[in-house]
Amino acid sequence: MKKALSYLYYLLVAMLWNMYRLLPVSWAYRMGWGVGAGLFALCRRSKRARVAINNVIIAGLAKTRAEAYRIARDSLGHFAGHECEAIRASDVVTRENWKDYVALEMTPASYRAIFENKEPVILATGHLGSWEAGITAITSARPMLAVARLMDNPYIQAFLERHNFRGGATIIPKKNGFSGDTLRRWQSANAALTILFDQFSSRGVPVTFFGQTVPVFTSPARLSYKTGRPVVVGGFLRTGLLKYKMVAIGDPIVPDLTKPHDEAIRELTAEYISRLEQVIRMAPDQYLWMHRRFRGIPVPQVPEK
Repeated sequence: MKKALSYLYYLLVAMLWNMYRLLPVSWAYRMGWGVGAGLFALCRRSKRARVAINNVIIAGLAKTRAEAYRIARDSLGHFAGHECEAIRASDVVTRENWKDYVALEMTPASYRAIFENKEPVILATGHLGSWEAGITAITSARPMLAVARLMDNPYIQAFLERHNFRGGATIIPKKNGFSGDTLRRWQSANAALTILFDQFSSRGVPVTFFGQTVPVFTSPARLSYKTGRPVVVGGFLRTGLLKYKMVAIGDPIVPDLTKPHDEAIRELTAEYISRLEQVIRMAPDQYLWMHRRFRGIPVPQVPEK
């Protein structure tokens, strides 16, 4: 029965996909944004919506609840809009012409680490901007691995792979983590390994994020310290219709292997999250605020309007 239902869901997705591809590409983001923002407005009293609004206030990005609501609403609108646009972006943005659609904001050293050096590199980022669309730019220069959760429905997962939804990146199932096989594939292919590290982690190290002390995933730091590979921290922001900006803060961060392990991991993670915060501040309405990022931290009192 479960297999039959999975196949029926796949058929529905395939039908909607073919209908969706008949629409102009210019409609994609606006249509998705409208759906996402509309759902947020309808569910504004839900737990997830309250978490998003409170997170914006705790981060100090809004002086009133009305302003926090707007940022949180636009955040979900952007998330839905980005996903809709990413599906169609490959029709226009290719490995050959991506520079016509993507502006680069990074130091020469970061540019070399991502696009020119044929050595493994770690790209540390968060649930920010248009990360799906950014894959095309990176895979134009080198192989790319990304750790992500696969779809529970195997038919839909296979469908997404056939249609190259991830833009040519090799997806490492999140449940497998950084296995020995994954690390060998990454280093032998001299690939870019993308890690999203911004969610709450009870086993992370406490560092400062938007003025609050919160535990942060140490995966990029531990992997960098273990292998000696550099880390570039940044994001891929949407600036207009099929227009993007790839941002990398500062030069690549090379671990100091002479420092004790725990001290190095703490310092590296603090630097990574500080740089990621700088990118989020460039476009707070493109960050997914619905994660329970600031668990246990009181929400400051602000005026309603």
